[in-house]
Amino acid sequence: MSYELPFSKPGGWSVQKGILLGLIVLHAVWLVIHMNLVSHQLINPWKLGGYGMYTTVNPAPALSLFDRRIDGFEIPIDDKDRVKLASENNFFIFRCQPLRVASLQTFLKNNPRFTGAPLRFILTEQTFLRDPIRAERLPHSILEIRWTGQDSFDYAGKICGKIFRGKSKLRP
Repeated sequence: MSYELPFSKPGGWSVQKGILLGLIVLHAVWLVIHMNLVSHQLINPWKLGGYGMYTTVNPAPALSLFDRRIDGFEIPIDDKDRVKLASENNFFIFRCQPLRVASLQTFLKNNPRFTGAPLRFILTEQTFLRDPIRAERLPHSILEIRWTGQDSFDYAGKICGKIFRGKSKLRP
């Protein structure tokens, strides 16, 4: 019993050979695109194919919540809420995408105890530092919420060196 590779018989092209060659070309093109996106720090190098994962440590994004009234006081987030926030924000694969307003609204609606409290969300990532050589968790994105009414809030933050801001209301 012998196995023949798709290109072992040179006699003509078949649909299978064309599909296989097309998939190989698409894979090679995605590899180049992925490495380009990783080099510009637009996506997590360990996701969407992971071709950039050999160039750095796994960023392993982690979201923390702080009460701005008490400096350095971290508020524990329920694991269910943490996973929901991550899933609504594409598991932080796209590194320069701020937290979505819809995910903030859902989080605040599900946690009424935070209504009226000035909050700070900090997304940290593992980062490779060179002097001395080490991996360290550093803030990547910061978002602050300031309440302007019973059910409305302003938000502002910084991610990838860009400042973003806006206004929102809690959904009923």
